[in-house]
Amino acid sequence: MRAGFYIVKIYFKFIIFTALSCIILAACSVKDDSFVIPVNYTGQANMKVYTDDTENSYSVKITCKDGDYSFVINEGSSCWNIDYKDSACFLNNDKFKDSSVRIDNFKMVNPLVYEFDLNKFNSSVDPIPEELIYWDGTYKHVLNFSKENLLPDKIFIYKNDNLVKAIQYGEINIEDVQ
Repeated sequence: MRAGFYIVKIYFKFIIFTALSCIILAACSVKDDSFVIPVNYTGQANMKVYTDDTENSYSVKITCKDGDYSFVINEGSSCWNIDYKDSACFLNNDKFKDSSVRIDNFKMVNPLVYEFDLNKFNSSVDPIPEELIYWDGTYKHVLNFSKENLLPDKIFIYKNDNLVKAIQYGEINIEDVQ
């Protein structure tokens, strides 16, 4: 009878050891999936601008590389190409293909770059939560991440608790910088 007891005892120890080993191995093999804030990226987004009476929608292609930005903004009737490099802005309009303008102090570019600059959301929070909020004193920027690709999905911009802009990324790709 004692021999049977020892066999059962060894059998249960083996089962417990096997179960614990499986749990430990499964925990070690789990990928560390956390949300990512890209520094250099390309993407496409739909931007909506809200006022008291209107809602305007724009399609925007974004390229960000080392702090330099390029935008292609399609507002329906025309398309603007804006390249912002080294504090200079280069503007092109698809209706005037032979004409390009360089503006050294173009005031509209800084707010546009600021809205798409994801670096303002960088924080020491680890892991990055599903939603990040950045307050600049005037505007509250709320960044939501996609659960599918772990990249930024939407940015909502509020002023005095009123939604003034919404950016919905349709595509975003992290770019390698050599």
